[in-house]
Amino acid sequence: MMPRHSAPRRLAGFTFVELLLALALGALVVTILGVLLRGLFVANEHQAGRLRGAPAARAALRQMNREIACAFAPPVEKLAPLELTTSTEPDKPQVALSFYAPVPAPLEYDLAHITYEVVRAGGDRFALRRLAAPCSGPYTNAPVTNLLYAGRFALEIAVFTNDTPHTAWPLPQDKEQPALPKSVRLTLTLPGQPPLATETLIQTMLPVRGPHASQEPKAGD
Repeated sequence: MMPRHSAPRRLAGFTFVELLLALALGALVVTILGVLLRGLFVANEHQAGRLRGAPAARAALRQMNREIACAFAPPVEKLAPLELTTSTEPDKPQVALSFYAPVPAPLEYDLAHITYEVVRAGGDRFALRRLAAPCSGPYTNAPVTNLLYAGRFALEIAVFTNDTPHTAWPLPQDKEQPALPKSVRLTLTLPGQPPLATETLIQTMLPVRGPHASQEPKAGD
């Protein structure tokens, strides 16, 4: 008579081998999740690092200057081509600069309404954002928002007319058709560092000179 083999012992419905395999699989899943979470954490830290520090601040100012230089006054009566506002209320931007600028479009150029604003991000931290929406088409009320800089900083914006700085535009006492200022000065200050200051001339407000404007008239002309 052949001996009969005993059935494998089961622990809570599992054999010992099945239990070991389940534990190994669980450990593998935990390891994979840990690697993924670490990767996400590093990516978030890298992204946050790109939005902090002097290099990121200079990059944000460069982008603002490029678009401010192209500010354009749409041919619409009583429409302010540029607006500069400041506020100390917690639910409003600390400073906001809005203007119109041409943007490339298929076979032509279109106008976009662009806003740069500094909003509170909690505590003593702020965020510099860019909002852009086309002036025509189905997305005029759906601006695209980009975060340019975040952290502890202060941004001051002033517009100039006749070498006079203004921190609000259009001027409250100006009863004429709103116009563009001559230039815009940006001053971004980081803790413990000297201010980063730039002044940008608005190209459409510069006089257009002809190709021979710099030539001296000849004698006898």
